[in-house]
Amino acid sequence: MIQNASSHPGLTTQQVKERLAHGEVNSFKARVGRSYWDIFRDNVLNLFNIVLFTLLIIVLFFRDYATVFFAGFSVVWNSLLGMVQEMNAKRKLDQLAALAARDVKVWRDGQLVSIHSSEIVKDDVLVVEPGDRLVVDGRVLHSDALEIDESQLTGESDAILKNTGDTLYSGSFCIAGTGLMVATRIGKDSTINQLSAVAKTYKRQLTPTQEKIESIVQVTVLVMAVMGPMIFLAGFLNNVEFLGILQNSVVFVTSIVPQGLVLVAILSLTLGALSISRHQTLIQRVNAVESMAYVTVLCLDKTGTITRNQLSVSEIIPLNGLPAEEVSGLLRRYTSNLAFQNRTAAAVAQYMGGTGAPDVVKVREIPFSSARKWGAIVLPDETLVMGAPERLLCANGRVPDWVQSASEKAHGLATQGKRVLAFARAATAPDATQLEVQCEPLALVVMSDLVRDDIRDTLAAFRAQDVQIKVISGDNLETVRAIAHEAGIPVEQAYTGDQLDAMSDADLQNAVERADLFARISPDTKKRLIAALKARGHYVAMVGDGVNDVPALKEANLAIVMNDGAQISKDIGDIVLLNNAVSTLPLAFKEGKAITQTIFGTMKMFLVKNFYGLLLFTFVGFMAMPFPITPVQISWVTFGTVNIPATLIAFQVLRPSPMKRFRQDVLDFVVTIGLIGGVAMAVLYALVYLIDGQEKEMARSAITVFVALFGILIFWLIHGFDPLRPSTLKGRRGVAYLGVFFLIVTLLVPYALLHVGNAFRFVPPDLPVTALILALFMLAAIICSVGLRFRVLLNRLWELFAPK
Repeated sequence: MIQNASSHPGLTTQQVKERLAHGEVNSFKARVGRSYWDIFRDNVLNLFNIVLFTLLIIVLFFRDYATVFFAGFSVVWNSLLGMVQEMNAKRKLDQLAALAARDVKVWRDGQLVSIHSSEIVKDDVLVVEPGDRLVVDGRVLHSDALEIDESQLTGESDAILKNTGDTLYSGSFCIAGTGLMVATRIGKDSTINQLSAVAKTYKRQLTPTQEKIESIVQVTVLVMAVMGPMIFLAGFLNNVEFLGILQNSVVFVTSIVPQGLVLVAILSLTLGALSISRHQTLIQRVNAVESMAYVTVLCLDKTGTITRNQLSVSEIIPLNGLPAEEVSGLLRRYTSNLAFQNRTAAAVAQYMGGTGAPDVVKVREIPFSSARKWGAIVLPDETLVMGAPERLLCANGRVPDWVQSASEKAHGLATQGKRVLAFARAATAPDATQLEVQCEPLALVVMSDLVRDDIRDTLAAFRAQDVQIKVISGDNLETVRAIAHEAGIPVEQAYTGDQLDAMSDADLQNAVERADLFARISPDTKKRLIAALKARGHYVAMVGDGVNDVPALKEANLAIVMNDGAQISKDIGDIVLLNNAVSTLPLAFKEGKAITQTIFGTMKMFLVKNFYGLLLFTFVGFMAMPFPITPVQISWVTFGTVNIPATLIAFQVLRPSPMKRFRQDVLDFVVTIGLIGGVAMAVLYALVYLIDGQEKEMARSAITVFVALFGILIFWLIHGFDPLRPSTLKGRRGVAYLGVFFLIVTLLVPYALLHVGNAFRFVPPDLPVTALILALFMLAAIICSVGLRFRVLLNRLWELFAPK
C-alpha cells in the first residue's frame, strides 16, 4: 500500500463539501438479484395474466361478474402472494448486501481514510491495490507496476500495465501492483453505469429446474396459440353466443396454463435465499441456493478455503553456505520495496521483525502473479526474486549439486504440507513475462497454514451426497497433497498444470474425471479445468477467494467466495460466505434440495391439472359437445384443491414425498395421473350429458365434483398417501385429514350458494349421477395406484422415444 501522500494529499474537507453540494458524488446502491420492477413485472404483467385479464375485461362488459370475480381471484391471489413475499425477501437481502459491501481507500486532507463507494466525489484520490474492483473511472496519478484486467469490459483477458496518466475504467480490476488514481467520471457517467449490459441488466442464469419450467411455459404458449383460435372458431360454427365463447376461453386459459407454477418457483427460490442468509451467507443470485442441489463436483482452492489463510513463516533456510544475516538483510530489502504486501509477503515481513524504509530504493517492480508464479524487485545493481522453487531453482537448466539438494529439500518439506518459496537474486532484470535470466538461489522460505477445523465434516457431508471433491491450487503438488490428506480428501490421481497444459481437450476431460487434485495451476488452466468438467456433464461449483480464482469462478455453474477474499471475486460470486465458514455449504446444499422438492411437488399439482384439462377439452371439442365446465366452477375448484395446497408446499408447511429424478418422479407421475384423470372425466361428462338428455348444467356439475375429488387424490399421492393402501397412512394422517378438509370446503361453497344467486350454476347431482361419479373416481384411483407402482408401459414408451 502506498504509505504517504506528499505528492497527492487528496481533497480537503471543504472541497469535498463543495462537490457534494453540486451533486458530484458517486451514486451507488447495493443490489442483489432482480429489481422491484422486475418482481412486479414477472408476477403481474406476465403473458398469462395479460391474456386472462384481457378476456375478463371483455366479460365484464357483459356483466358476468361471477366469472370475473372467481376467475380473477385465483390469479390475483398467486400474483400478490408471490410479489409481496419476494419484495420482502429482496429488501432483507439488499440490506445484507449493503452491510457486506467493502469500503474504498481515499486520500483526504493528507490522511488515508476508508469510505463507502457511494461517498466518492469527483477528483477524489483513490488507492488501487490487488483485488480491488474499480467503482469509478479515473486517471492514474502514480503507478507501481500497476496491472489492470479489463476483460469484463473489453473481453481481452491479458493484463494491461498502467502508467501515470493512463485512463482507468470502472468495472475493471487490479490484479497486481499498486497505484493512485483520481476520480474523473462518477455515478451515472462512469463506464460501468453506461454499459447497460454490465451494470443495469440482471444476469439471468437458470438452474436445471428453471430450464424445465421455461420449457413447460414455452409448450403452454404453443398450445394456447394453436387451440385458442380453435375455441373461437368452434364457438362460432356451433352458434355459441359471444359471451359463452369468452367464458370458454377463460376456462381454457385457467385450466391449461400453469399460472401458479412460475410464481411458486420464484417464491421458493427467494425464500430459500432468505433462509440460508440467516447463516451469515449472502446470496447474490436468487437461484444460487437451488443450484446447490444439482452440484455434482465441488472444486476447492487450497489457500483460504481448505486452510485458514493465516500464513506464518516456520523457518528460512540459507543456501550454499550464505550467512543467515546476509539472507535476512536481502529479504528485508525485498519486502520493504514491495508496493503491496500480500499475505505471503506480510508473513515474511513479520518473521523478519517488520519492515521499515528500504535501504536501497527499487528501480521498478514486477509484482507476483499466479500466472508467473514469481515476483521481482529490480534494484540498481541486482534483482531480487521470490517464487515457486520449480521456477527459480532450475532456471535456465542451472542445477549444480547444491541447487539439486535444495530442490530435494523443498520437495521433502512440501510432502509435510509446508508451503515452500525460493528466494534468489539475478545480475540482470528479468522480462515481465519470462524468467530468462540466471538466478542465484539464496534461501528457502518455509511457511505453514492450518487446515480449517470444520473442513473434514463439511467435505464428508458432500461426499455422503455423492458430490465429487476436487482440489485446484497454484501451490506445489506435494504441499497440496499433504494438506488434502490432512483435510480428509482421498487423492488417487493428481496432475500439475504443466501436464494439463500439454493435453488436448479430449485428454483433459478424461484427466479431470479421474483426478482428485491439481497443483501448480494457473488462472487460465483453472478455467479450462472447470470447462472440461462441464463438458463431461457435471454441474460444477467453485469455491475460491482470490484474484487468481476469478476466471474459474466465472466459468463455474455456481461461484462461491469467501468474504475476506478479493473484492472482484466477491463481485462475481453467486454466494458469499460472510463468516468465511465453508461449514455453511452443506446447509445450502440441504436447502437447495428442499427447494427442488418444493418445486417438483407443485409442478406435479399444476401439470396434472393442465394435462387432464387438455385431454378433456380436446375430447369435448371433437365430440362437438358444450364446454365441460364454467369459469366460476374451474376457478373455485382449482383454488381449493391446487392453489392452496401448492401455497402450503411453497412455504414448506407441507413436504412432498422425496423425488430425485425429474423424468421418473415428475413427468411419469404427470403423464400417468393426467391421462387417467382426463379419460375418466371425458367418460363421465359424455355419459351424464347423453343420459341426462344433453343437459349441460348437470354434466358440468358432475365434472366439478369429480375434479374436486381427483384434485385431493393428487394431493394425497404427491405426499405419499395412497387411500387404497392403508399402510401408507402411517405418518401421513395430517395430510389425509387436511385433504378431506380441502375437499369439504371446496364442495361446500357451491352447495351453500345454491339459493344465493347460484353463481356457480351448480346442479346437485342426483343419486344415479353421484353413484356414477363415485364409481369412476374409485376406478380412476385404483388405476392410478396400480399405474404408479407398475409403470412398465410408460417406461417402455420413454425408452422408445428417448433420444439415443
